[in-house]
Amino acid sequence: MARRETAARRYADAAFEIGRADRSLDEWERDLAALAEALRSPELRRLVEHPAVAYADKERVLRRVVGEGVSELALNLVLLMIRRGRPGAIERMVAHFAELLRSERGIALADVRSALTLEDPQRAAVADGLASLTGQQVEMRETVDESLIGGIAVRIGDTLYDGSVRNRLERLRARLTAG
Repeated sequence: MARRETAARRYADAAFEIGRADRSLDEWERDLAALAEALRSPELRRLVEHPAVAYADKERVLRRVVGEGVSELALNLVLLMIRRGRPGAIERMVAHFAELLRSERGIALADVRSALTLEDPQRAAVADGLASLTGQQVEMRETVDESLIGGIAVRIGDTLYDGSVRNRLERLRARLTAG
């Protein structure tokens, strides 16, 4: 797994530097997302990962599936990863590219867990609060976690902001048992 992660980072870094140099980061983002979406198809995934299928066949099928919708550079990057036996690292490469792009744009990714689905006004309030807290624009990835009982828990990078009822109850229990 560590090799797959390292390979994914190397390829994403290379794509990012090319995109930054020729000011095509938006196109790279769009094309890599389209390729990753195509490769989520179980049939296509099995084909590109199968060692007995010739590379030429994999390339032909992938080109036919994505058509003219993606740039030749992005397609060639993914084909290179397939040729070098790293098709399992493609999804992680696309995710790392997105991380680099968010960082370049000054956007923090916040994983927001809430006990209930957030309504639009709540979502906006949370986004505004996180933006003022981090000093960056915030992209939220939301998950409903009923075990929180109430409130929200937010992870931005390595920092956890836990305002859940469950966390408050656990802290109260710890104080009561300690005292």
